[in-house]
Formats: sequence, C-alpha cells, structure tokens
Amino acid sequence: MSRILWSNVLVPEPDIDSQSFTSEFYGDSIRLSRTKSLSIEERKAPLPDRKAFRSMSRASVLLSLACLEARASLNSFLVHSPFEVGIYCAVENGPVDLRSASAMLRVSPDDFADEYKRVRNPKLFLKQVPNLAPAQMAIFLGIMGPLNVYNHSSWGCVHAFDQAEADIQEGRLKAALVCSAFSFENPIVLEGMRRNVLKDRILCEGAGAMLLVPDDLFIDWSDHDFNDSDSYYGISHQLIIHLLSRGKK
Repeated sequence: MSRILWSNVLVPEPDIDSQSFTSEFYGDSIRLSRTKSLSIEERKAPLPDRKAFRSMSRASVLLSLACLEARASLNSFLVHSPFEVGIYCAVENGPVDLRSASAMLRVSPDDFADEYKRVRNPKLFLKQVPNLAPAQMAIFLGIMGPLNVYNHSSWGCVHAFDQAEADIQEGRLKAALVCSAFSFENPIVLEGMRRNVLKDRILCEGAGAMLLVPDDLFIDWSDHDFNDSDSYYGISHQLIIHLLSRGKK
C-alpha cells in the first residue's frame, strides 16, 4: 500500500505540431505520419557526469533527467539507508548502432574484420543494454537498493507498478522510484507500435517518474484507464498518462 510522494513528467510541448517520422537507414519502408519528439539535445542535458553520455542512449538521458528532480524528496531516505530505496524501471532494449551496421552492408568477407573495427565503437554496445539506463541514473542519485527492469513494450509500466506496490506492502523498502522513458531511437520498435497499438494516436517521446512511499491507501493499477488519450508514449505510456491525469485533478 502506497502513496505518491513526488512525481515528474517530461512530454513534448502541447502547442508543437506533429511531424512525420522516417529513418535514414530504412527510407520509406518505415514511416509514421504523426509523431512528437522532446526538444532535448542529449549532449546539452544537465547531467552530473559529462563522460557518461558516451554510454547512454537517448532514452537513458531522458530517464535521468526525469528522475534527477527527485533529489530533495529522496534525500531523507538515502541518508537513512541508500539500500532501502528500490528502482522499478520500464524501458526498451537500447538501439542497435544502425550507422555502423549500414556501413558494413557492402563490405567483402575478406575486409570484414578490419572494417568492423574501424566503424564500430565497442562502447556503443552499452547503449543497447536496458538495465544500464536505470543503473546510471541510480549512480547519479546514490540509490543502492534493488534495481528492477521491465521491457515489455505494452505492459512494462504496469509490471513496474505492481512489483513496487507489492514490495512496499511487504515492507521490503522505505521508498520505490517507479520510472520510464521512451525515445525514437529504434525504428523497428516504432513500426511495431504503428502496426499493433498506435491506431490514430500521435506517437510521442516522453519520460516520467514517481516516488512511492508506504501508506494505508492501496493503489489498484488495473483499475486505471490508460487508453483515453490522443497521444501514445510507447513503453512509458501508462506511467505518463497516470501522472498527467493526476496533475489535472
């Protein structure tokens, strides 16, 4: 049983126009007619460690930006014990390096090894590992408790909600940081959403976070309507919709 002590959400400005999305690596094979991205440049984001950018995907940067605002609310819990704050994060697998993959398409077998070493930076693999996004954010904040990652594209946030609620109810934690971020880095993921869940909604980048603490109120996440929205926020949809609707009350 829990209550929301703090929350934060990052979504595109409501007054910007939707744009068509295409990928330079897929051409017209993948095209989404209505999308909105966040006006955030990763390299200009105010993160504590500038070197971390080299191994962070865009979703990872957005996740950290959303969660870093929780510092003041987290402080009393972390001072008592950084091991009693848990993270429950819904995030997609990170993007494959499409630029280096494209560069290798017409390379002969004899030249493959040398060319691969030239165009492929090994550090880019770190962007593909989903648990590294919340792990880097945890380092920024000093959280040392359990780290849970959910990468189901449609229900990742609901899985995070349910597990955080269960752990708080059982007294395993003093606080739970439930968080998620979604970006346009993986065109294949976007195409899957267009075919299966997007319908006539606008696909939007976004990130959100909320800090849950023990309380007498039980939150039944299955009782929420997450579909009444003109926008869709990918794996982060349920969390963002909940926080946006909460802000309107």
